[in-house]
Amino acid sequence: MTILPENLENERTLLPMFSSFFKEFKLNQLFRKCSIRKEKGIPVKDIFQMIFLLVFTQKNVAGLLQSRHPLFEGKKDTLYRFLRKTSGSWRKLLFLLSTKVVTEALLPFTSLKRYTWVVDDSPYERPRSSKVEGLSRFFDHSTGRFSRGFRMLTLGLTDGATFIPFAFSLLSSHRHKNQICPMDASLDGRSKRARLRNESQEKAPEVLLKLLDGALKYCPLVHTILFDSWFSFPTLIRKCAARGLSVVCMLKNTPKIYYSFGGKVLSLSSLFNRIQKRPHGTIIGSAVVNLNLTGKPLLARVVLVRSEKQKSQWLALLSTDLSLSEDEIITLYGKRWDIEVFFKMVKSFLKLTREFQVRSYDALVTHTSIVFIRYIMLAVVARRNADPRTFGELFYACYDEIQDMTLMEALSLLLDLLKSTMKNFLVLSEDKVKELLIYFVNSLPAWLREKVLLLNCES
Repeated sequence: MTILPENLENERTLLPMFSSFFKEFKLNQLFRKCSIRKEKGIPVKDIFQMIFLLVFTQKNVAGLLQSRHPLFEGKKDTLYRFLRKTSGSWRKLLFLLSTKVVTEALLPFTSLKRYTWVVDDSPYERPRSSKVEGLSRFFDHSTGRFSRGFRMLTLGLTDGATFIPFAFSLLSSHRHKNQICPMDASLDGRSKRARLRNESQEKAPEVLLKLLDGALKYCPLVHTILFDSWFSFPTLIRKCAARGLSVVCMLKNTPKIYYSFGGKVLSLSSLFNRIQKRPHGTIIGSAVVNLNLTGKPLLARVVLVRSEKQKSQWLALLSTDLSLSEDEIITLYGKRWDIEVFFKMVKSFLKLTREFQVRSYDALVTHTSIVFIRYIMLAVVARRNADPRTFGELFYACYDEIQDMTLMEALSLLLDLLKSTMKNFLVLSEDKVKELLIYFVNSLPAWLREKVLLLNCES
């Protein structure tokens, strides 16, 4: 993107990008369909835009108010009331928007076979909070310790190049002893707000099925789902299969889960010992097992893979689609990495847990939904531009670029000084000076060379 000198100039690039995205996918219509509205005051669209673009100004709300920024109208309370009290369903908005993005912007250019559902959870930490509604202690299996906050269960769609989030749930603990701050019990149990709170205290597999049912209602075209070993229970796999989905997942090596193979009921370790091993290659072996020990059989292929870190260790992948080869199962499971990139992006760049210090569970849901929509916009822009840069680089390109301008000014002064020094002290001809400058510029790193060439063009 073009380097611009001031905040306002930068917004002349950013605002059209947002406006184009807003109009193309008809967010105003989606707001009305989802009953997201305000009774009076500043329109929903304007407040949504303020919060949506806030992260790209590199300021917090207080800093934006003090600077009297043209992007921000109204008072601080305007934003916080919007986060806490806006009516309607943000989950439905995400379903509708993500479906439009996939069907209108991505599917026309990608084979439907490339798409798969991906689900995973990630810590939504609020370590210094104590009065956030629904706050609880939860076990973070990535670090092996307890943290304070929520588990953000997320369902999305990927084709291996672009990940689009479809739905999420901020899970509190279903155990009362782990709950630090209880949910608001004064709400009408029939309301959407109360149902969301009740859902947050259910077990993750149960919530996953709810998110999946909602996503399949709006986007029924994709029939494969990926998840890691924390969700790979035969019961959940059978329920996904009952919804017409084929499952690809990592298996947990535990003695509490059994598979039927060769007329015997075996744990994963016992299955490993029975399978004929291959001496070389990544794949150790594979076997077709039955996941349903009673009733109608549900067959699945288990592929045993040597660990890259330690050759003596092994991993197990499962696929309920028997038509997939061993290599195809491994390749397909690799697409699950896209959701990990998504988590990194929304936390590190889009300020998922750091932008607003709110206490209401409704505000957490609203803000998380807006952050997800930010990611969707950046994903669409990156895909259409075939941008080789990372999401992080794309994000920083939307930032205020005052520091880059300072660098440009410094480079300009440096080049002018270098020219005058060579002319006055080395007594060189104009052609020789140009030759030395070209050599100097070509010796610079690529990113710096581009800026120098831009300076020469502008001058």
